[in-house]
Amino acid sequence: MPLNAVIHHKIKELNITQAKLADLLGIGTSKLSQILTGKREPDVPFLKAVHSKLGISGDFLLESV
Repeated sequence: MPLNAVIHHKIKELNITQAKLADLLGIGTSKLSQILTGKREPDVPFLKAVHSKLGISGDFLLESV
């Protein structure tokens, strides 16, 4: 499963908006949107935030980028 699909699943699971997730991760909404649509590659700070705030496995994150 691609990273963006996992993040979309987490958004639904947590019942939050993309804007709320961006705030939770400490990034801008446009950056999150670009990463989720594949227009921008996820950077290390983003991956660290996804790992710590959403509990997504670091192994999975490393394999997906």
